[in-house]
Amino acid sequence: MSAHLSYRVAVCAGTLLFSLLILTPSFADAPMRKVTVTGNAIIKVVPDEMNWVVQVSINDSTLAKAKDRHDASLSAALNYIKGLGGAVKDLQTGGIRIDKNIYAPDGSSAAQKPYSCSTQFTFTLTDFDKYGPIADALAKLDGIQVQSVDYASSKEDATKREALTQALLNAHDKASDLAVTAGCYIDKPLDILEGTPEIRPQPMMMMARMAGGSETPAAVPGQIEFSGTVTVTYDLYFK
Repeated sequence: MSAHLSYRVAVCAGTLLFSLLILTPSFADAPMRKVTVTGNAIIKVVPDEMNWVVQVSINDSTLAKAKDRHDASLSAALNYIKGLGGAVKDLQTGGIRIDKNIYAPDGSSAAQKPYSCSTQFTFTLTDFDKYGPIADALAKLDGIQVQSVDYASSKEDATKREALTQALLNAHDKASDLAVTAGCYIDKPLDILEGTPEIRPQPMMMMARMAGGSETPAAVPGQIEFSGTVTVTYDLYFK
C-alpha cells in the first residue's frame, strides 16, 4: 500500500470516528428520572360577608311611567342601603336598561304594559343580623327582586394562598411516598404548575315570604370552602 493511500485511509477513519462522537453523545447521557404528582388542599372558613344582587324592574304602559316608578323605587332602595352605614360596603349600581315588548299578544297584560325599565345593584353585607330586616324592607318596594344572596369571606385571597401552600406540601408528601416505594428519593422540583383555586360557596337563596306577613328568618351561616391545586415534577436520585 502506498504512503498516499495509507494517509487517505487514516483520514477517513479519523473522520468517521469524529462523526460518531458527535452523533452519539445523547445515547451516553444518563436517563432523566422524575415523578409528577398533583397536590390538593381544602380550607373551610366561616363566612363573614354576604354578597347581594338586587334587581329593580318596572313594566308600564308608557316609558315615562316606567322610568318614573323605576327611579323612585331605585332611589328608595339605595337610600335605605346607604342608611345602614358600616354594615354595608361595596355598593354598586349598573346602568339603566330600557326595553319595549313588541311581541306581546294583543289584549295581554304584557301588551298593556310593554315598556320596561330596569337596573341591577350589588352590595356586601357584613352584619348578618341585618339580613332579615333588609330582605323585608326591599320586598316592600315597587319592582324590587332580590336575585341572590351568597355567603363570602373577607379573607378569600389570603385563604386561597394558604390553600396553595398546603397543596404544595401535599404534593411533596405524595412524591416522597412514591419515590421511597420505588426505592429512590426526590430532589429539587423541576416544575411547579399552579392549578386554578376554586371557591365553592354555599349559596343562601332568598326564602319566600310566608303568608300572613311573617318576617324573613334570620341567616344561619355554615362554612364555605376554598381549594388549592398544584402539579409538581420532582427530580429523582438514588443513594
